[in-house]
Amino acid sequence: MPTRPIRHFTKPAIDFTQQLRKLQARGLVVADEPRALRYLANISYYRLSGYWGSFLVPGTSHFQPGTTLDDILHRYQFDKQLRLLCLEAIERLEISFRTQLIYHITRYTGDNNWYEQARFFKRGTPAEQAASARLLATIRGELDRAKSKTFIADYYRFYDHPRNPPAWMVLELLSFGTLYNLFTQFVDTAPKLAIANHFNLALRVFDSWMQSINGVRNKCAHHDRLWDIAMKPMLSNQRGHAGYWLTEPNVTAINTKIYYTLSIFNFLMVQVSQTSSFGRRVVDLLREYNIIALGLHQQHMGFPAGWEQEIMWLEP
Repeated sequence: MPTRPIRHFTKPAIDFTQQLRKLQARGLVVADEPRALRYLANISYYRLSGYWGSFLVPGTSHFQPGTTLDDILHRYQFDKQLRLLCLEAIERLEISFRTQLIYHITRYTGDNNWYEQARFFKRGTPAEQAASARLLATIRGELDRAKSKTFIADYYRFYDHPRNPPAWMVLELLSFGTLYNLFTQFVDTAPKLAIANHFNLALRVFDSWMQSINGVRNKCAHHDRLWDIAMKPMLSNQRGHAGYWLTEPNVTAINTKIYYTLSIFNFLMVQVSQTSSFGRRVVDLLREYNIIALGLHQQHMGFPAGWEQEIMWLEP
């Protein structure tokens, strides 16, 4: 088999002024150069480059005539506000998920410290044994690091047995990702069915959605671009809830787009709070930044034709 020649990255690092001149040479309109340099110094050329792709002449690195730095910053701000809106929803969903996890598994096992008992986690295969061992080690590590927290320190100060605090204390220390692993690694299905049912979802769908939400949470927490990225395919909610879900023709082609993820958030937020305004706030944000007027919601975010007639997106 012929070997591929080694490819070398040869682009030099350039200073902020050179970056600005490069953008101007490609046709970007910059009205205030000192202001532009401040943005390049605080956001970075490379990060902003993720937001100017749709402003380029197709097949070139040159900007469409009349494109301004403010056009790019406007898109950047939209993505920031979308991340913040999703993080707000994730906070509600994560707290609800944690509450359900603690409640149902603690009642099912009858053991306040089930989270540290290997017998409650999958161990049928070597891979499952290794995954469960890593999970329990992660929880022990989080507990060790949290011993200075007041509510954990108070437990060890006032109690000798059991050795460690109960699940409703310890699970407050865990990340969404670790909570999801606790859910998936738990050996019995019954409490997991009860948790999924709380959100009016089949277990397979709930599992798929929690995995996806964890991915979105990580992207938001690390300030990654969100508005136009491709997602991992997610299962559809076939049973819906009082018709509150997408019609099937709109689902199959767009479940890797942010539209589908926003629809998931919208559905779940209504399960957590029937007065949720998440859907309305998404639409308001799209309008505020002219995303709908420019057709970018369909071109880049996966919103299908007729999306505004879906029951979950109908305005009250």
